Amino acid sequence: MAGAQRKYLQWMGLRGRDGSTSAPIQIPDYKVKEALNVDFFRASFARKRGGAASVSLSSAGLTGIVSAGARHVPSASETAAEMWLVDDAATPVIARNAAGTWSNPTWKDNITSRPQDVWFVSFNGKLHIFGDTAQDRYQIFDPAISTSALRRAGLDPPTGFTSGDIANTGSGTYAATARWYKQRYTVQVGGTTVLRSEATDAVMFTPSGTGTAARVTKADALNEGETHWELYGAAAEAGPFFLLATTVVGTTITDDSADPSGYSSGDLEPTAGDYTTPSSFKYAIADNNRMLWAGGWESGTPPNTVFFSPVLGTTSAGYYDDERLPTDNEIPFNERDGGFITGFGGPIENMVLVLKNNQTWRLIPTGIEADPYRRKLVSEVVGSIRQQTVVKGEDDAGRPIVAWISAQGPVRYSPVYGLQKIVWDVQDIWDTVNLAASTVVGHGVRHADKHQIWWWLSTGANNEPNVKIVFDERLGRVIEAGVVRDGWAQHTGESAKARCSFMFSNTIGATMSRDLKPYIGQHGAVTRLWKCDTADTDDAGTAFQAYVELPDRHFGQLHHLCQTDNPIVLGSVGSHTLRASFIRDYGAETRTADVTMSAVSDAETETRIAKAIEAGFTADAKAVAIRIGDASAVASAWTIDAISLPYEQREPVVV
Repeated sequence: MAGAQRKYLQWMGLRGRDGSTSAPIQIPDYKVKEALNVDFFRASFARKRGGAASVSLSSAGLTGIVSAGARHVPSASETAAEMWLVDDAATPVIARNAAGTWSNPTWKDNITSRPQDVWFVSFNGKLHIFGDTAQDRYQIFDPAISTSALRRAGLDPPTGFTSGDIANTGSGTYAATARWYKQRYTVQVGGTTVLRSEATDAVMFTPSGTGTAARVTKADALNEGETHWELYGAAAEAGPFFLLATTVVGTTITDDSADPSGYSSGDLEPTAGDYTTPSSFKYAIADNNRMLWAGGWESGTPPNTVFFSPVLGTTSAGYYDDERLPTDNEIPFNERDGGFITGFGGPIENMVLVLKNNQTWRLIPTGIEADPYRRKLVSEVVGSIRQQTVVKGEDDAGRPIVAWISAQGPVRYSPVYGLQKIVWDVQDIWDTVNLAASTVVGHGVRHADKHQIWWWLSTGANNEPNVKIVFDERLGRVIEAGVVRDGWAQHTGESAKARCSFMFSNTIGATMSRDLKPYIGQHGAVTRLWKCDTADTDDAGTAFQAYVELPDRHFGQLHHLCQTDNPIVLGSVGSHTLRASFIRDYGAETRTADVTMSAVSDAETETRIAKAIEAGFTADAKAVAIRIGDASAVASAWTIDAISLPYEQREPVVV
């Protein structure tokens, strides 16, 4: 066409994939049809994602698939972090890496099902571990008590204390005055009581009047690590009861020669119900120096109630207040609607999110110890599918958010904007997610150093994750109330096949590094622990393909044909080869060309290079799309800064 004017379309400053539409013409120039195995961290166009490296578990004592993992920081030093893993052996094994050395602490109660649902909370120098066991108590790793074994949270009350455990002793005139006794067990560490049980029922005894004391025998052993037992006495069955003696458990008797009228010189017994043990909860979170719990592996726990411990220091300095559940320390959440509680989110700006299947709530502090939270509904229709998908992060302005996977796809909560859906640009992927996956539907982490949120999802008929979606926090932007667009990429390959994920030190050793990387339990085989986003160009030896597919463009508008010429690609220098595919008229014809991005100067000192891509000439096309990246799965690393495509409007389309 005479007088056609050559123009240029330059792609740079990309903001991610757009899976919201099946019409490529609707995709704006700053977004792409597909961003596969790339991200946008410090990249104007895209860069190929990092690979994954296998971490040796030869001395970890595991035999099954790594199904759950966590980072535990037992002290104020981040470099003392510990890695914890659980596998799916017939009897799941738990492994601990402290200072670079693996060990296998002994379960107090073995996990009986679904090790992939084990949940961890690192708090108060201890690791709180939640999973399905035969006991209605969750477990704790407490190095102050044992570094080789777990124990149950809290301390059960003594059992088997009856009138037969009380007798007269000696010969004398000890008055025949009726009194009542109770017992409690305690655990002391370094002379400080850190755990106390509830009391036994009161048992009456009247001395004979011819002895010197009433001899009380310790109740049955708990075998929960109790170190001492306390004897309380009262002049009446209704109390009040006072502490008479604290005795090491190795001594099974204590003698009471006091008159009941003088019992009040001892400490008053704690209020009944204040030392109730926490149950076998499914979910937990630490907030403002207390523990919050919800859900239950056993049927007796209400599925829509949040329970909370007292604040640390309530009992005394050093006491484990995070392991007691006083009566009435509970908050119900619409027991009959919205499904069950599925987890917690936050804390975020002094709030905790409570997530149900189909509802989201906020817990807002009141400052009143007896009633520390008030509830506020966030959404009656949006909830969460799984605790392991919940992450804390930031928005594009650096403000805190909580993000998770709902039954409608990824969402996030912002104290500024409220609940926001971020699913639109991965809607095509979300439409394939298998919400009925029998093993794991999804899980996620926040890769803070890259300002990214990673979610692994099971799609199609898969019962374990096979796809990873990656959200760049700095690219996601609010476009209207409740909607966030941009920032998405899709990752596939072997590192997308993860049963669990968690963040841990990049360098594992006697001193753990402060920089963190995502780690996964790769479900392709047993004992596979992989570190992701490494400098490797493959996934633990398996190459993967990465590319960006630009949307089809009608360069002559719909009324005219167009002509394109060879584009220029600007990117990093290296030995890698980029494959460019030019797709005419929505797949009617595809032409390909390869370009090697090696240096051209004699000194080979350049860090960026611009090269022409042959085969870019396309005449009489209605629309043209470009895919650029790897031709196939290959171990390589590359960054593309920009692509510039010359085009002209040609003859009118013949209709």
